[in-house]
Amino acid sequence: MIVSGMSAHTPTPSAETDAVSEPEVASEPDMASEPVVASDVASETDVPSGAEVASEPVVASETDMPSGAEVACETDVPSETPRTSETAGAAAEAAETDGIAATVGAAGTCGAPETDRIAGAAGAAGVTGTTRAAATAATAATTETDGTAATGGPVGPPTPGGTDRTAATTGTAGTAATGGSNGSNGSAEVRRFWQDLGLPGLVDVHTHFMPERVLHKVWAYFDELGPLTGGVEWPITYREDEAERAALLRAFGVRAFTAMLYPHKPGMARWLNDWAVGFARRTPDCLHTSTFFPEPGAAAYVREAVEHGTRVFKAHVQVGGYDPADEALDACWGLLAEAGTPVVVHCGSGPAPGKHTGPGPMARVLARHPRLRVVVAHLGMPEYEDFLDLAERYPEVRLDTTMAFTGFSERMAPFPRRALPRLAALGDRVLLGTDFPNIPYPYAHQLDALAGLGLGDDWLRAVCHDNAARLFGLPDAPEPPA
Repeated sequence: MIVSGMSAHTPTPSAETDAVSEPEVASEPDMASEPVVASDVASETDVPSGAEVASEPVVASETDMPSGAEVACETDVPSETPRTSETAGAAAEAAETDGIAATVGAAGTCGAPETDRIAGAAGAAGVTGTTRAAATAATAATTETDGTAATGGPVGPPTPGGTDRTAATTGTAGTAATGGSNGSNGSAEVRRFWQDLGLPGLVDVHTHFMPERVLHKVWAYFDELGPLTGGVEWPITYREDEAERAALLRAFGVRAFTAMLYPHKPGMARWLNDWAVGFARRTPDCLHTSTFFPEPGAAAYVREAVEHGTRVFKAHVQVGGYDPADEALDACWGLLAEAGTPVVVHCGSGPAPGKHTGPGPMARVLARHPRLRVVVAHLGMPEYEDFLDLAERYPEVRLDTTMAFTGFSERMAPFPRRALPRLAALGDRVLLGTDFPNIPYPYAHQLDALAGLGLGDDWLRAVCHDNAARLFGLPDAPEPPA
């Protein structure tokens, strides 16, 4: 539902593909070991006078990281080290794949690998499901083969004879796992889900595309069971190249998706944004995504990104290790609020808390920018109810479902069933998110987990398509409910 007070301006769906000529992307700097430095990145020359506040000195050193700990850490910007040193060294942000990098061990809540095909969200809580939920549970019971779960259970050879829901995630972590041993990629099941709801497809606001070199480091980190995985196997279900991953989303029937990318240190955001321009140009069904970091020049490149057709921003408070209420970001939030451009923010403390995670910092941002279109990632896991409070207080705050209610997340941070009525009441401001491709279970599992809540087909239609279609002005977006 379009709430009063929203900006009347909604970019056209093709804005990201024709708004401006693609800027030349600087070549990726040498990936050699970075020297330890304590100085900030030099201020950019295009920063408006007084628009930015210099970021705090960078003091962390990468030289003492455990072997393999830095594999997910993008080292494109020379002479800078990660800002966050208060967690397990610089490895805390290096391990992060949108905050769900199996860091349960660091949080002291190491969960067992997922062995439950369906989230069990309704059954465990005694919630009465709809006919769809019951059918989902029945489907789950019949898709297991030889007792091997397809959602990140014990690693072993692929189970023979699996159905299309068994996405070969039972194989080794190095196996491309987009289909079971029968060669299926699970698309038929996903398509059945939205077709049965009478939808034209899905809109997924939380998917990850980034420079391949960066993504391969993320995957390597999981393969090596980095220090923040807690020893939990994390088989990447959709380990394919960029074009194949985009094609798979289309096969699922995802009409529009995002490229959630984010920096962990100064000087990296602009490089990622330049890459994202090219990705959006060659991937017209991707909602052009940009990011930022509290550093000199941030407001300038955020304004530039908006003017060049960015449809959504990503901010990762946990990985970046910064306070979103930092004065260095105030101009950025103000620009986004004025433009009406949504920003997906990982601000919850799951799976491991950061120095500035939790509802408090974002509450301070919203107090200054009440019209900011924040999409709280992962429903704010694990502070679900606190972020529901923010959504109830600010009409432009939304939440995405990324990994919520899946069996994997329910083991670590179960959603409180007493809060389901509140989630149902916010049905016009909950958006589908999945964390594709870096999930340890098939894509359909997220959909099944949502269906298993028993909140009804109207709620599912709104969450899985209609709310995001209206937010981003997609063609044939339905009218807001009366």
